Amino acid sequence: MTTTDVLIVGAGPTGLTAANVLQKSRVEFRIVDKTSGPVKESRALGVQAKTLELFDKLGLADRAVEEGQRIGAAEMLKRGRPVGKLSFFEDDRGGRSPYPFALIYEQNRIERLLIQGLEESGGGVEWGTELLSATQTPGGATAAVRRPDGSEETIEAGWVIAADGAGSPIRHSLGLSFEGGTYEETLFLADVELEWELDPHRLYLDLTSGGFYAFFPMPGKNRFRIVGGVPENLEGKEAFTSRDIQDLLDRHSGVQTRVTATHWSSVYKIHRRMTERFRVGHTFLAGDAAHIHSPAGAQGMNTGIGDAYNLAWKLALVTKGEARESLLDSYEAERMPFARAILNGSDRGFSLQVTKNPLAKGAKLFVLPLLFRLVSAVPPLSRRAFWFVSQLWTQYRESPAVSRNDSASRGPRRPRGPKAGERVPYGFFESGAESGESIFESLRGTDHHLLLFEGETPDGAHLDAAREELESLLGRYEFPVHVHQVDSGNRQLHRRYGLRGPELFLIRPDGHIAYRGRVSDIVGLKLYLDRFFLESRDIAGRSRPQTAGESLRA
Repeated sequence: MTTTDVLIVGAGPTGLTAANVLQKSRVEFRIVDKTSGPVKESRALGVQAKTLELFDKLGLADRAVEEGQRIGAAEMLKRGRPVGKLSFFEDDRGGRSPYPFALIYEQNRIERLLIQGLEESGGGVEWGTELLSATQTPGGATAAVRRPDGSEETIEAGWVIAADGAGSPIRHSLGLSFEGGTYEETLFLADVELEWELDPHRLYLDLTSGGFYAFFPMPGKNRFRIVGGVPENLEGKEAFTSRDIQDLLDRHSGVQTRVTATHWSSVYKIHRRMTERFRVGHTFLAGDAAHIHSPAGAQGMNTGIGDAYNLAWKLALVTKGEARESLLDSYEAERMPFARAILNGSDRGFSLQVTKNPLAKGAKLFVLPLLFRLVSAVPPLSRRAFWFVSQLWTQYRESPAVSRNDSASRGPRRPRGPKAGERVPYGFFESGAESGESIFESLRGTDHHLLLFEGETPDGAHLDAAREELESLLGRYEFPVHVHQVDSGNRQLHRRYGLRGPELFLIRPDGHIAYRGRVSDIVGLKLYLDRFFLESRDIAGRSRPQTAGESLRA
């Protein structure tokens, strides 16, 4: 029998993301997968801006962007004719994310990127290792696995992350249901090379009376993924040839193109399902083990990666004795509503695309182009559309792990700017040691950060005293916090954060605001910290790995 702090079952994008966060946080874990290595097929394709922001915290986003294909616009076609273009790109310095685009970056490449990140920091996946059973114990879980040589091993783990896919054996062993259904429509996908006269850097959606055809540009010359409904004459086939795809497009799509090669194709049914619990005891479900989605909006894989990051930083703090176990209750409270919202949204979008109702089909061909044209023509609406598709709207305002009654919320006026639970706003430093850097560069890594805003008319003596008091307070706790002072010269950041007077923001490792309050209300911050984090004196024999003062940047 061997022991580990965390056992991750499944080495897809979800499990690998959790492993990278735990590795960066210096937590003992094992990640096992019954397959012999990462997937070879492209499978999931789109990486959203929110996911790239999480990858940036792990030091992996730049590589993904360099290797992937940026999509700066989506264009809708009606029987092959353009009806509207939705542009994503914003001013890099004035926008709301460093990644104002969708990225085409196939699942097999994402897995290799995450494996590379894991190996560079000393970790690795145990391939060919199959889970035989998993049993909950009072203090964790016991798992039996079969190794590549046929031998069996028993692993005692403090915590288990089930990232073992839609058929999750762990979910079955816990007796959890997987409610939902299967769409009637059979879809095909094919990675092909095309003779293509349209813009190779845009996503195209062609609406027809018989259904839809989506064309996703892929890295490489003239390479695209085509997704669409399977016509009657091709039903029953498990894969399509180039001739099949050419015939299908000629008969049913208005897009004029010639298929010159087919690298991979698949025919499949789409499911929409979600389990009723994301946590049972010391076991957590994440990604496809907890929810599966239609392909509408490229949300499924991104949601699983978000699950993994949200869970892993909390597990790291609890495992290292830096946070109370109650922090883990927020995983289900935060991610279940988010996954449900994504599931419902993608379900409605996909159902409309594949509807067979004659009235609905007619309305779709008339209303959707008008709506798309309107959204694409009005910049605030197009920015809003990108905000939702990119998952930048992710927020946890109702989470038990964020402070909803902080001092900034009290008083005659409701505070402007972001609230606790929301994603931290993007922006650039105009003055100070970080001048020219984006604030996201200061927030990299898997630790907490505290932003200390001076306000537009700072009282220097008062701020120096407050900073000393903050250092003293943060130094009492086990978990590391990096403190960044944002001086009054950073007017754009003060406006973006809705500030005039001095305030502070405690930023979580996933880039969300845990606490917002006045600098003068140190007691309010302490009350919040005491709810979830352990002071050094509470843990006999442990030394704090890093003090706030050591990471202070003036």
